[in-house]
Amino acid sequence: MSQNTTTSTGAPSATDLLRMASGAIEKKDFAGAEQALRAAAALAPNDPVIAHHLAVVLVNTARNEEAVAVLTNQARSGALPASLVLLAGLFEGVGRARDAHQCYEIALKGEPKNFEALMKLGALKEAMQDKPGARDCYRRALEARPRDYNATSKYTGLIFDKEPELSVHLWQEVLAGAGDNLDLRSAALDQLVCHKEWWERIKRGEMPYHAARLSDLFFTYAAEEVKEWDAVNQQRLAANPSHPHLLATAGLSRFCLRDRHGAQRLFSATPQKMAGHLLEAVRFEPGFYDELRAFTDSDLTRTLPPVINVVPLVPDGKGILYLSCNFTYFRGFALPMIVSMRENSPQTPVHIHIMDATEDEVSLARTFLERLSPIKFALSIERPGLANAPVQEARSYYHAVRFIRFYEHLRHYGVPLWLMDVDAVINANLDGLFSMLEGNDVAMRIRPGRKEPWNQFNACVVGAGTSDASLEYFRLIAAYLAYFFQRNGLRWGIDQLAMYGVFADMEDRGEAPHLALLGEREVDYSYRDDGYVWCNSGAGKFQHLKRIANPRSLPLANFDGNKFVDVFERHWKECERIATKS
Repeated sequence: MSQNTTTSTGAPSATDLLRMASGAIEKKDFAGAEQALRAAAALAPNDPVIAHHLAVVLVNTARNEEAVAVLTNQARSGALPASLVLLAGLFEGVGRARDAHQCYEIALKGEPKNFEALMKLGALKEAMQDKPGARDCYRRALEARPRDYNATSKYTGLIFDKEPELSVHLWQEVLAGAGDNLDLRSAALDQLVCHKEWWERIKRGEMPYHAARLSDLFFTYAAEEVKEWDAVNQQRLAANPSHPHLLATAGLSRFCLRDRHGAQRLFSATPQKMAGHLLEAVRFEPGFYDELRAFTDSDLTRTLPPVINVVPLVPDGKGILYLSCNFTYFRGFALPMIVSMRENSPQTPVHIHIMDATEDEVSLARTFLERLSPIKFALSIERPGLANAPVQEARSYYHAVRFIRFYEHLRHYGVPLWLMDVDAVINANLDGLFSMLEGNDVAMRIRPGRKEPWNQFNACVVGAGTSDASLEYFRLIAAYLAYFFQRNGLRWGIDQLAMYGVFADMEDRGEAPHLALLGEREVDYSYRDDGYVWCNSGAGKFQHLKRIANPRSLPLANFDGNKFVDVFERHWKECERIATKS
């Protein structure tokens, strides 16, 4: 500010008033701060510092529109970079992404190493499907603030697949810079153990994200880092033994040392302090599984709505594809997935189970499916009444209860069933995939280098044979989910938690089903030409749902050269053609 003296009448200058306002803001006296700032602005109407402080006060008093007006006006004569960052955040809050983007860019012209602007612009570019742009922002942020945990996390999350060695090095740098800061050491090791395990697998020609053997679970190559992580976590917990986050983190590191019962004791101490978290559903004690074994088939469904069978299907001995979702996902993802199957595996029968579809939606679904000859299909529905429920409650139900229905239909058909997430495309004839159950009870993908009990086994593609071991495995998974549903305890991820917990307990008892482990071809996130199931990963699918709700919105962006997008778009357009066919 240039107005740094008192006025000729002895009244406070703009500088004095700004100083008074700053003190008031520190005391959260926003009314006093605003009064001083309004007076200062009258003396220095184009001062960017006064404008910035006034906008801060307006934001803190929930007057965002006024703050936007103040900052927009100031921007015409030159706003502070901090003001432009604040204005960008306000624009983001009302969906004005392009205006926010422009503000961040202008702020960075003035301050190229503005860490806050770089991090926020990176996040915005990610949301706008500009992965290369986001990567560049996070790289620059890390250059501006080396070894910063958040910048390292964002940057390595976007570069690992292309530069795994650099990612490991960057986390080693964060760890080296943590010194005696136990919290930062724990956070750095939390990231390093995964990145190192995956990188070491890549160096040895092993699949980083798909286990080839059960022994690949947990950590082989980063075992020393896991031990160090656990030691740091136990040290932190000793200083604050009732802290829920420290209990949970210590439980995870203990679990990664293959001590799931020791992890269970730590997890069990957290629920009252972390209500609603998936940790509430982690159960490894044998007595719990004894209780599940006492469930009858009628116990599994006694609190669920009835299943209404709309279209029956004569079972095919080779197997049936099983898709379960709500109507929104059926329309947005299952339809193009089934169209892709008609193109690449038309002889594969499919059972579609739709949750919370109205009569009109069921009619639309049936009409569409009948136009997909030669595809053979069955259609069933249930109505739990969650269409207008909180999103997490509905999603948790749809994902968990599909396993109960999967078990029911496995018993009903008496042939192998393959459960798949509907946000995928079929890229090849599924006979080869289905044949993996020959000589095995269950087929699935398991994941090395994962820390959480609910991330060991993957539910995106799961094959179930008809052996006694397979039926018992899926019956116990259904019982696990029914147990928590009946106690209002379903949480997102509980399906995968049940898959792991049941298997581990059956293994302890010498009753585990024999697993066929699915690899990169069977569960394909890299989009190989010979991949069976191309899985959808990333934010693009949510953009697609927005496009359905608003047909005038932009088509899916090509998210960093993602081959999936082009193929999905082609099948989506075929869906539109079929839907409008007379």
